[in-house]
Amino acid sequence: MSARIVVALVLLLCVGVAQDKAFMPFYGNAKCPIEGKDVNRKLFAEHEAQRIHVCSKDCRKKVDADLAANLAKAYPADKVVDVKNATCPCMPKAAKAEFSTVWQGHKVQFCCKKCLGRFPKQPARFLTMALNKDLVAVGNTKCPVMPEEDVEADMFILYKGKLIDLCCDSCVDDFDAAKHMKNLPAQKAPGQPGGTGGAPGTGTGGG
Repeated sequence: MSARIVVALVLLLCVGVAQDKAFMPFYGNAKCPIEGKDVNRKLFAEHEAQRIHVCSKDCRKKVDADLAANLAKAYPADKVVDVKNATCPCMPKAAKAEFSTVWQGHKVQFCCKKCLGRFPKQPARFLTMALNKDLVAVGNTKCPVMPEEDVEADMFILYKGKLIDLCCDSCVDDFDAAKHMKNLPAQKAPGQPGGTGGAPGTGTGGG
């Protein structure tokens, strides 16, 4: 797959943030680095805060034998997508090239060293904010599906231009807008910090 096609697919995903059906974006490798088959998104190994998705449990074991090599195979250096976000995904400040990092084939920029240091704790969230300049982080600290539960870091869905934090994987599938949107706090205005719902200091990003 060419770099242009990869970029097109990423941009197509970003357009979907305003769609009616809630979803959790997937930024993992599409093909297993061992067998070359389509991956099972629930099967993966982790190395340096990045996930290497595989197609089977046997491949999961093989990936563990050389995590660094398989990470490089899953996300080739020559296929990295430069997000070129103009705004820091942590807060509404200008992003700078000197504070950048590459995660799962995506290069993201931040406004300062402190924000860059936050990235490994919630990479999917920050990448999502960087890719979608109009996305609003609701900033909820309690899960709208299970209101008694605190939200989990880097566990969220996108729904009609909003990033909503959740407590677990099952709530991604169980989320029903008609039932659960009323459990969320009042929406913050664009450009304001999104609260501590999984990401302290996270506001609307840009790109």
